[in-house]
Amino acid sequence: MDFTNEVKSAIEPLVQDISALCQIDSVEGEPKPGMPFGEGPAKALAAALAMGERMGFRTENFDNYVGHIEFGDGDEMIGILGHLDVVPAGDGWDRDPWGGQIEGGRI
Repeated sequence: MDFTNEVKSAIEPLVQDISALCQIDSVEGEPKPGMPFGEGPAKALAAALAMGERMGFRTENFDNYVGHIEFGDGDEMIGILGHLDVVPAGDGWDRDPWGGQIEGGRI
């Protein structure tokens, strides 16, 4: 496997996926049935898990509290923790804070 070429070929799809996640207002909201942190965080979790599935990973959603995306088999795994919720956007934005626009090579 040519690792450098693999990374280069994955950059554009990853940028698109990150942009899509940035477009989700995942500020904690009012709990709803099946959505303990509100609609935004549930939508972000579903989107992230769908991205993992498209990439060939196994995923699991634990009642919209947390999910995991895994790869590999065996007794040991590597875990990388992250979160999808954000703080409220506040004022002073030059662009839509949920726009996820890609400009000049940046999101």
